[in-house]
Amino acid sequence: MGASIDLPLGHKDEAWSFDHIDTLTLWVPDAPRTEEIVLCVGLSNGTRAHPRVGTGPSPS
Repeated sequence: MGASIDLPLGHKDEAWSFDHIDTLTLWVPDAPRTEEIVLCVGLSNGTRAHPRVGTGPSPS
């Protein structure tokens, strides 16, 4: 048994900064248990290693 959790990461001020958008996959091997809550916090100090996707919405 167990559960995987995909934790989204992004820039704290700029939602459309594609260089900062990433996902961290966490594995909780003994979850879920009865009446259990899992709290996940993810922090980063920079962009992805090799960002290659998009530049955000085009101005209208």
